[in-house]
Amino acid sequence: MASTTWKLEALESFTGGLNLRTDQFNLAENESPDLLNVLVDPRGGIRQRDGVDRRNTTALSADIQGIWALHTDSGTSQVLVNYGTAVAHSSSTNFSNISGITARTNGTRVYGVTMNNVAYGVSYDKPSFRWDGSSGADLGTTFGASGNMPQAQYIAAWNNFAWVANTYESSTSHKYRLRWSNANDPETWTDTDFVDIDKGDHGDYITGLCPMGDRLLVFKSNSVHAVFGFDSDSFQVVTLSNDVGSVPLSSPVATPFGVFFWYADQGVYMYNREGFVWIFDKLSPAVDDGRITFGTNPQLAWGNNKLYATVDWTESGSTVRRTLIYDPTIAGGAWVMTDIDAAPLYAYKPPNSSSTVFGGCVANTGVLIDVEDEQNRTTDRYASSAETHISSYFVTRWIAGKNPIVKKRWGRPRMVTSAESTISLPVLIYKDYDKSEQAGSFNVSIVGKTSTSLWDTAKWDDANPASAYYAAWDAISRNLTASVINLPTLGTAKSVSMKVNGPTTNNHWEMNAVAFAYTPRRLR
Repeated sequence: MASTTWKLEALESFTGGLNLRTDQFNLAENESPDLLNVLVDPRGGIRQRDGVDRRNTTALSADIQGIWALHTDSGTSQVLVNYGTAVAHSSSTNFSNISGITARTNGTRVYGVTMNNVAYGVSYDKPSFRWDGSSGADLGTTFGASGNMPQAQYIAAWNNFAWVANTYESSTSHKYRLRWSNANDPETWTDTDFVDIDKGDHGDYITGLCPMGDRLLVFKSNSVHAVFGFDSDSFQVVTLSNDVGSVPLSSPVATPFGVFFWYADQGVYMYNREGFVWIFDKLSPAVDDGRITFGTNPQLAWGNNKLYATVDWTESGSTVRRTLIYDPTIAGGAWVMTDIDAAPLYAYKPPNSSSTVFGGCVANTGVLIDVEDEQNRTTDRYASSAETHISSYFVTRWIAGKNPIVKKRWGRPRMVTSAESTISLPVLIYKDYDKSEQAGSFNVSIVGKTSTSLWDTAKWDDANPASAYYAAWDAISRNLTASVINLPTLGTAKSVSMKVNGPTTNNHWEMNAVAFAYTPRRLR
């Protein structure tokens, strides 16, 4: 009897991230049609995300609407938030309300900046205010006098000037107006120092400000403009695009790669000085079919060299908050999806410290969470005493042995995984391009060990396909133990896909590669 000739199709990299295109047959080899709560490693593997952690042990009495910070030359760093009608500050954990400023309108968002060791805040319908770390005060609106700042919706610090946009002056709304302060003086403003950008262009008012090196970007709903210059005599506005813009009350962010912003129902764009790049094409089907909805405006933040974008996600009749993460350094840009509950977002970076991303928790009123915990947490902590399990999974693309039509006999796949301790990964198998019903299931057991063995002293194969077998990557002691697992045979099918679920226990896990063995059936 002739021996069976086995062929191999291996997934050695998952760096393409999530691709929600309806035509899944055109996915790249490194892309996934579905995943949750896993991050892409630049080396090619995936790993479960770390858990989030709450910052304030005592919850505030209303939802957090805005987040910004005070940083001073003396080393003071405070997180500032507005919630309900109050504005509060925190140097460590819990918040204290700031007195001396007019109560905000409940539900409005405060935007803020730090200049000259003072934090300034605007919220459009109430007086602008200042906070120096110990006392707060309203700012007047009489131009030309010290201690003043116009009422406005948005604020930025750029080129030694304070800038406000979408102003409210003498009970009159000026949604197209951009104002700037006196140089190095955020509390002195000249009445004539303003420009109305394309006033009257069909209600397309200013929706955001974002400094970008030699220019200040001014966003409207359907256009983007840039301010250049050094003073009131040289400032000029140049239109960069009349084809894209930013949604109101969002948060365009400057990064080393460019400025990211969310445009209407098209998702995230990036401006890189040379032009505008749409980076949301892989996720756009979720907007088209209604999974991404817009009951709450999307929020953006940049931290740890990644872009965070929070959206409303509707599935099976319920809407939840999800956080999308984009890494522009991997494979030309890779998206993943998490169920992190956050909005708004803010990148908090004290002087001489690494940055983190804070978010207001939607489901848990008045809770500020650290979206980027980096403490190796295996659970989410939104509530003061409750730990929430992180449900994670990864779905492979359809594996068809380079031929989607011919049936094949599928042997035992090999999976390279890592875990901190003994865990079990539930695996579902799908066949022939049908995800509506699973064609098989089994558990992958990864046995943790305290000592490691070298490659050439550990056996790769096992006569029993249902057993879990591991081999350590090297002899170096580490938290994650790498394992090569032999999986059960998969039967006969034109194509197969595998859904790897994370453990039901609170443990980290990684997957570095999967290899599928098959032999084509003869055509009849």
